[in-house]
Amino acid sequence: MPVCLLLVLILFLQGCTTYSQSIDKGLTFAHNGNWQAAESALSEALDSPEDRLLYLLETGALAQYQGNYSHSNQLLEAAEEISDTFFNQSFSDRSWALLTNPRQGSYRGNSIERVYISYFKSLNYLALAEQTNIPQEKTALLDAALVESRRIDLKLDEITRQTPSYSDIKSENKSFLEQTLHFFSGFYTGALDRDKYAYRDDAWARYMEGLLYEVAQEYDDARISYQTAAILYEEGYAQQYDLPTVTAERAWLDTIRMMKKTGGWSSEYPKLIKEKLTEKSQAILAQYNQKNAEVVLLEHQGFLPAKQEMSVLLYGDPQSYSLVLEPFFGGHLTSGDEAQSWFTMVYADINPLSMIANYKAGKSIAALDGFFTKRVILGSKVWKELSRIELDDTLLSTPLRVTIPYYHRFSLDNSNTQLSINPRKIDTRLLADKKAPLPIKSSIRMASLADIAVQEQLNQSQRDIYESLLREVLRAWLAHKVAASTKDEGTKQLLDLLSKVAIFVSSAAETRNWLTLPAQVRLIRQPLDPGEYDFSYLVNEQHFSLDQVKLRRGSVKVWNIRNPN
Repeated sequence: MPVCLLLVLILFLQGCTTYSQSIDKGLTFAHNGNWQAAESALSEALDSPEDRLLYLLETGALAQYQGNYSHSNQLLEAAEEISDTFFNQSFSDRSWALLTNPRQGSYRGNSIERVYISYFKSLNYLALAEQTNIPQEKTALLDAALVESRRIDLKLDEITRQTPSYSDIKSENKSFLEQTLHFFSGFYTGALDRDKYAYRDDAWARYMEGLLYEVAQEYDDARISYQTAAILYEEGYAQQYDLPTVTAERAWLDTIRMMKKTGGWSSEYPKLIKEKLTEKSQAILAQYNQKNAEVVLLEHQGFLPAKQEMSVLLYGDPQSYSLVLEPFFGGHLTSGDEAQSWFTMVYADINPLSMIANYKAGKSIAALDGFFTKRVILGSKVWKELSRIELDDTLLSTPLRVTIPYYHRFSLDNSNTQLSINPRKIDTRLLADKKAPLPIKSSIRMASLADIAVQEQLNQSQRDIYESLLREVLRAWLAHKVAASTKDEGTKQLLDLLSKVAIFVSSAAETRNWLTLPAQVRLIRQPLDPGEYDFSYLVNEQHFSLDQVKLRRGSVKVWNIRNPN
């Protein structure tokens, strides 16, 4: 029995740190723009089979940031293959994570990451195409970028059809798990309408498809993608992710440009110009009519916020036949405030029906308890069934610690941005002073991956609480069974005490995700005359330069900047 106890404790205590803590050294290097050191540190930290996908994602992104585009594609292609296999996890892998903590199971990835694997690969192919002077090779690389664009289409279409499911959570003790899930079915989110936070499509990814098609001179496909993006921005994407309304206008402007290039839309685009474009945008459109080249600046700025862990206590209230969740905080006061706010926003009983249930529970000012707790009234019949399978002993002897993920508050960089364009040689006579810099341009925030990540966490909050509840109750129930089967009273008490301590301190949540993704993407597009230029970009005291760029007639130069600050 002591050997079994030791094995159980080791099993329960594995991997209690959050993902960001385990890769903190590598993230610190990345946040300082030291991509090579970050790649080395993350490669060392992510050497377990369970983190294989994360290793490929993180190092694949870092390879791109260093300009190693072919190596980046190799890593991301391997990530693509793995991510496609994780929609149905194996029983053994799922069960192991259920008995220990999520970090012990293979990381499955999420919808955003699957889309941005193809997004990053398309940028890699585009960069490689710009580096070659061999026409056939350039065409092949642009075609490869378009393949990734079509993959984005397929993935986004798949996302719209997906819903979270627990059908893959199975066990040999099926009846126990089914009944446990039934008991916990009342732990719905509070007043949160999760559908509003779903990642249902990606306007920026659609817009990038349009840009890739435009660079490849497939203008009708570019029109379709730009228009899809414009409609998404307009119908709610910009509002959902706190983006400026000009995002839709920018996408409509590019839609109209492609209509004019393809022809056959002479009766449609004048109406769109009048309906969708302000005078300022119409002036920009006029510049495109006069100039035959363009520079497109993409600034990928910052990093996704890291997931944190918050703890709640699960206990039974037999007097009201209820199960109760209550936040359990420790450490820094600010973190506690943020965790409490997250709990109230996502889980607390702040809707009228839940407040009535708390009032009926009979406590003083119980209706207001719902701002700080989550209560589920099971009723006497269900409570008797809970007692029959000995779950009441598990919940009543000692409160269970349940750990769930959440995000700290964050703010995106709103610094002024400046793109300066200095002509070297101009092939036309449209510029009076060939040495004078062109007017400074500011950027548009077209995407906020940080907002997407946080809202996706809100959307899957019910899944988080289900899995965490099931994990902790199952572990406590198994420990209770082991202790109850021991005949010696002293050994039984020792087992019971040690197992409760082990379970309490080892509770963990799934906090892994692709943390080298940018927090936001900003865009500048400027039509130019064919010629040679020097470009400089200034943001938040960070300076980036691109010298001696030769723009030919009809060419589009994409300047991809990775700004860690």
